[in-house]
Amino acid sequence: MSLVTLVWSMGAAAMLPFSALYGLVWAIDRRRLENLMFCIAVLGFVGLALVELGMMHASAPDAYGRWVYWYQLPLFVAISATLLFVRYYLQTGRGWLLWTVILSRLLILGADLLSDPNFNFTRIDSIAQVFILGEPVTVIGSAAVRSWQWLPVLNCLLFLGYIADAALTLWRRGGAEARRRALVAGIGFVVPLALAVAVTQAAVLGLARLPVLGAPTFLVTTAVMAIELSRQLLLGQQAREEAQELRSELARVGRITALGQLASALAHELNQPLGAILRNAEAGELLLDQPTPDIAELKAIMGDIRADDSRAAAVIDRMRAMIKRRSVETRSVAVQELVRDTVSLAHTEALARQVVVHCAVPAGLPPVAADRVHISQVLLNLIINGMDAMAGCAPQERRLSIEARPADAATVLVTVADTGLGVRPELIDRIFDPFFTTKPDGMGMGLPVSRSIIEAHGGRLWAELNASGRGLSLRFTLPQAVGGLA
Repeated sequence: MSLVTLVWSMGAAAMLPFSALYGLVWAIDRRRLENLMFCIAVLGFVGLALVELGMMHASAPDAYGRWVYWYQLPLFVAISATLLFVRYYLQTGRGWLLWTVILSRLLILGADLLSDPNFNFTRIDSIAQVFILGEPVTVIGSAAVRSWQWLPVLNCLLFLGYIADAALTLWRRGGAEARRRALVAGIGFVVPLALAVAVTQAAVLGLARLPVLGAPTFLVTTAVMAIELSRQLLLGQQAREEAQELRSELARVGRITALGQLASALAHELNQPLGAILRNAEAGELLLDQPTPDIAELKAIMGDIRADDSRAAAVIDRMRAMIKRRSVETRSVAVQELVRDTVSLAHTEALARQVVVHCAVPAGLPPVAADRVHISQVLLNLIINGMDAMAGCAPQERRLSIEARPADAATVLVTVADTGLGVRPELIDRIFDPFFTTKPDGMGMGLPVSRSIIEAHGGRLWAELNASGRGLSLRFTLPQAVGGLA
């Protein structure tokens, strides 16, 4: 294998794995069209490399002319994909100029396919040889250039002009990242491609005995594309990890805030079993002071102490789980049990606020795939919000309903409805905006964090005004657990 063939082939082979990788990335997220354009640009570059190898190894003018005939097809693909890559990656550029370049290049391709021997020459009289990498390669000796050769020259100038204009526009917008991308486009795209245009036109117009060298410069451009996409992929992963960490921390703060609002209720929940333990211990001491203690009674007292201790420990465990910093750990969770445990946390608070809590969760409800603590936080937040919304209502009107039912074959719907004053219809969507609140002392983070948690589980959270005209219903869906076992 000749050195020229080896270099051109290795350049093409080196870019194909990147093309496959970013083709897969595009298949996963089809909104990132720059990944697709990179794949297409690589295919155009590979086609240019193969045709240029054929031209450099042509042994006769006719053979050289046939390779020139096929050159316009991969060139059209490479130019169009590069332009669209710039458009989608830089998010700027003049649309009319973009399509002028692509359509005029398409016109050139169509004219080439209808021309004999090709678009660029009416005839090729002779070929010559020059040395590249120490090897003789074929170049044009003498040929008659068509009168319309000015059209591809103009197309190439517009091609470079579009990229330069897009880079300049991005630079003017300001910002470190925008200017970095503008420099990449200016140096990594415009400079090598301008060199390629100059060399190619010099070869075609007979100004210098040079081979057509589009592939090496497009190799530089596609390599720059690959580096930029790799950088974007790594930064995107880092940003997702940081967002996940921030969401986890916000969720933890939300849980602490919710428990803070229930501080008096939680204190009462703990005081009841602790007080019972104290009373039972005092009763046991009195029995032990008797000459013949009643052993059966002492056993009963010890059983009561153990039960009250377990009750207090359960309250503390639930508090510890809610406060603990943690990421989403999805498991199969029974909805009825989750609702029961969460309502128990808010039970004393509901009594203090004179709110009647009604739960309608059927025992046969399919389990959901969820993180128990995070969904408990969401439910607790919705319960507290519902109680707050009814603070201005008469005690007999304060009713909070918690319902759960299958939404469809794959999801479960949970609803928390209050009978408070509700919100104005135009504000129904804004209540999920960060820092938006209708409470005088609210922070406006409970519902945004709750929505973030539900969406991380693959569900959705939304609000609806009650049909009765009073109160608000907060609804969220969760995917059913695979297998149906909790």
